[in-house]
Amino acid sequence: MARGQLRSGSSADEEAADDLAEAFAAFGLQCESNPIDDPEEFWLWPENEEVFAIWGGLQTQWTAGMAGAIGLNYASVEADLRMMGVPSKKRREYYLLIKHMEQAALEEWASKR
Repeated sequence: MARGQLRSGSSADEEAADDLAEAFAAFGLQCESNPIDDPEEFWLWPENEEVFAIWGGLQTQWTAGMAGAIGLNYASVEADLRMMGVPSKKRREYYLLIKHMEQAALEEWASKR
């Protein structure tokens, strides 16, 4: 997401596109474009939708230094989890998932500098 897409072009994507074209051909259909290459579209597992929506809402909570973003304001993360009604048993899991997303975003932004 930090680089504007959730995956980079890979041989796995090419294989998936070939498999999709083969499946279409089995029904006498033809793909006009490759849906695998659409950078505007990405898929989430249903169990990740809630935490991803919370992640999106936290994008105004970055702390910044001279070199740019340095991390999320964790007090805001905790408050947001509570305000969104995340049950206390799930808060720790979501907090850790958000920290993973934070780290991935920071690494991607650092690679762009």
